Amino acid sequence: MTANRIMALFESTMFKAVVYHPDESQLLTAGSDRKITYWDCYDGQAIRMLDGSDTGELNALAIFAQGEHFISAGNDKIVKLWDYDEGICYYKGIGHSGEVTKIAISPNQKYIVTAGTEGAIFIWDTPASVQRTKADDDMMEANGAVDTMATGGPAPRQ
Repeated sequence: MTANRIMALFESTMFKAVVYHPDESQLLTAGSDRKITYWDCYDGQAIRMLDGSDTGELNALAIFAQGEHFISAGNDKIVKLWDYDEGICYYKGIGHSGEVTKIAISPNQKYIVTAGTEGAIFIWDTPASVQRTKADDDMMEANGAVDTMATGGPAPRQ
């Protein structure tokens, strides 16, 4: 059995990580150019580029099951959690003393696991605001609930 190549993506970087968006419409890539690039799966065109790091290559990417957030990490030793649509890094995990080479997200989406060249594996809590999906927030709004970050749950209706 042979596989047929459908498309090839080229950029002036050495790709080190690639992930599919869960809806299969886009790919995310990262590599030696320190950029995170969004690619259209239909035509193979780059549609957005983010500065993923100021100082080092990016080695790893992971995306949450709902596709609303993703994680990047690399030679700068920082684990970054991004909003997919906004392209903004909202959380940073600092602790590795070596380059971060791998990222995994637990099946229940509550934990992020990273591995570094120092030989450590770190397990991080996924922030509660990331565990909640936009659909959850929309449902809370439709039911008249107000999000209260301090208590981690909806406020009672008046």
